[in-house]
Amino acid sequence: MITEISYVLDADMPRWPTNPAEYLEKTVSFENGDPNNAFSCHHHMHNGTHVDAPGHFSRGAKMIEEIPVEDFYYTAPVLLDLPRGKGEAAGREELEKYADILRNADLVCLYFHNADIRDKDPLGYVDNFPTMTPEAAVYLRKEFPGLKAVAVDTVGVDNTVTAAETGFPVHKALLDGDAFRPLLIYEDVNLKKMSEITGTIKSVCAFPIRWKGAEAGPVNIVVISE
Repeated sequence: MITEISYVLDADMPRWPTNPAEYLEKTVSFENGDPNNAFSCHHHMHNGTHVDAPGHFSRGAKMIEEIPVEDFYYTAPVLLDLPRGKGEAAGREELEKYADILRNADLVCLYFHNADIRDKDPLGYVDNFPTMTPEAAVYLRKEFPGLKAVAVDTVGVDNTVTAAETGFPVHKALLDGDAFRPLLIYEDVNLKKMSEITGTIKSVCAFPIRWKGAEAGPVNIVVISE
């Protein structure tokens, strides 16, 4: 079974408050007497379901086209059910409870239950949403060498209220270059839909559209289950 857990791009979709809106421009159309319809897409890389490459927050780090394609394919994904309210964060202590599960994982999906309100309360979805602490991010990055990426059901791994004043610490903890390999970040992922899969999850395909020199890219994520 194939389950799509990306959201369809739309001009009115929830987005980080300072991001520009999406829009389609119809460049040719049947209505204007053209032989076909064709659109240009005006897209911000961090709107909708997308993946952040290290170059998003780490100077001189890899941009999206420099990431090996196999890093976007996962054969040992793990979904952690971590319900959190407004402004709450999952800490290292919480993640330590799942150490045995995480040890063999290559993708960890942190389901804060924020996806539950995306359709009915889009403003609430992007306002003071739950996340993880920087210490939790460092724990994932340093303790689990097989891990390649983190996915969240929020528009960012840093909270919209505190991110700017604190310097986006979770992004940096996951992406900054040091002795440990960075972790890719998937944001605005429909983890509610993933949580409803009743079969055994076998793999996750999360291949982005890669624009040369960009720090991120839109991605259509599908879960393969049986």
